[in-house]
Amino acid sequence: MGHDRNLFKESSWLDELKLRGSWGLTGNQPSDLYPYQGTAGTSNYGGTPGLANSSLSNPALKWESTEQVDIGVDLTLFKGRVFLTADWYKKNTQDLLLARPISNTSGFTTVFDNVGDMTNKGFEIGLETVNIQAKDPKGFNWRTGLNLSINRNEVTKLANNEPFSSYVNRVQVGHELGEFYMLKFLGVDPATGDAIFKDVDGDGVITSNDQTFVGSPHPDYSGGLTNEFTWKGVDLSFLMTFSQGNKIYNDMRTYSASGGYYFDNHFKDQLKRWQKPGDQTDVPRASYDGVSGAYGDPTSRFLENGSYLRMQEVTMGYQFPENWAAGVKARSLRLYAGVRNAFVITDYSGYDPDVNSGGSSTNVSLANDFYAYPQERTVILGIQAGW
Repeated sequence: MGHDRNLFKESSWLDELKLRGSWGLTGNQPSDLYPYQGTAGTSNYGGTPGLANSSLSNPALKWESTEQVDIGVDLTLFKGRVFLTADWYKKNTQDLLLARPISNTSGFTTVFDNVGDMTNKGFEIGLETVNIQAKDPKGFNWRTGLNLSINRNEVTKLANNEPFSSYVNRVQVGHELGEFYMLKFLGVDPATGDAIFKDVDGDGVITSNDQTFVGSPHPDYSGGLTNEFTWKGVDLSFLMTFSQGNKIYNDMRTYSASGGYYFDNHFKDQLKRWQKPGDQTDVPRASYDGVSGAYGDPTSRFLENGSYLRMQEVTMGYQFPENWAAGVKARSLRLYAGVRNAFVITDYSGYDPDVNSGGSSTNVSLANDFYAYPQERTVILGIQAGW
């Protein structure tokens, strides 16, 4: 007895369907070399050369491990005009490696340690379309590509269930890694010009005990969009990248929007400061001693929307006819010009919304901007020749 193994009858729109699934277990070592060992460096004292410890040892340190499950689908539609790939994943990381803060009475502020467990799960989607395809090789063609990533992060376990912070970012069970943790700015008192903060513990006094979670450095989604056009010998392509929903702590404003507390040059938003009773503004009064804005503690006043749309790259070229190329004894000849990082659309007031002054040294200090140098804009002009 025969069996029909075709899952789909002949279709005019479905070309190919693939289902995928995978499971894996990987290890990850710390970014620093030999972090389990204590290191020492030269340290002169009173003109006498010597050695001093430069990092703490942790002989119990081990690799973190990540278990990942992935389920995906690939679709080809409409005679190859549309290609879609989509993946759902879940990653469970154990023995998470982080630079854990410690009491500076030890002579150090951090030590690399396996601090707990973390989960990442989300979707990744890729879409490629042939919008217009000419029958004539020199006709007009248009292709589009879109990729979208959605990730949700959660710390699920910490040693002794003890949360810890790295400046404005916090690691705590039940929250995303590196969520912003600080005083919550509510506005400016129109009677006094002082900043108003949320009294979390309800004791009537604003202290560091009133710090709370105020936002995430992780975007709701991010991705990129490409378009490619060709017509006769002309080609045009561009790539746009985007990120939506993340916050950035603009630490520049701690100094440059301090109302006179620091001697730095100040941003023009200080012109909107409170100056007399009844003024309605979100900029506290000028205060030489800083008491009007609680500048001693980080506050969400300097936490900004980090969403952006960036024209990452634009390139335009012209492919010369073969007889022109033959004139310079070449098989092919193309002239092109392009711009990288052409422009950025964002509400962020800093130099660049794609920023992290903390680098990757702690893995916790995320989306902090302290006068970080912005990405450069590059203009390119070139010739491609083939022989």
